[in-house]
Amino acid sequence: MQTRLMDKRTSCYCLALDDLAVVGMGDSDGLDDRVFATLIRVREHGGEQWWLYASTCSACRQNWMIAQDERIHDNFVLKRVEPAVMERIVQASEWPGDFLYYGEVLRMERESGKVAHFADPNDPALVDTVHHLRRERPYIMIEDIAYALAISAESTARLLRM
Repeated sequence: MQTRLMDKRTSCYCLALDDLAVVGMGDSDGLDDRVFATLIRVREHGGEQWWLYASTCSACRQNWMIAQDERIHDNFVLKRVEPAVMERIVQASEWPGDFLYYGEVLRMERESGKVAHFADPNDPALVDTVHHLRRERPYIMIEDIAYALAISAESTARLLRM
């Protein structure tokens, strides 16, 4: 939970976040703006993991691995990482496996309870994402895709046929 207050010594929100935190984009309380005010992006994964990057807090020097999902649930998923892990990310592009699959990022968002619901059941973002998740893991079950997207298995099966 993000209930702790900003560290007044460093003017950052790193101490206010759990080691694994989900922060909504554009939340009405502005938490995302406060959290990201001091985070400096130091490395992007790029390629097939377009959602993944690493940042360091300019105030307290805490390192974070961040998955940015603006396609489905509109959240940032942040994982606190140790300096040695950040060094491997920056120097050798050796990323921990936590956020390498988009489906895992969506699952973490779902488990946090911060999910989006689409007014259009055929929204292109949903269609693209169900196919992306099937390409990412060809044997993923329809129920697992449905869970990650917070939609029914029937809707997921229909979207896979599109």
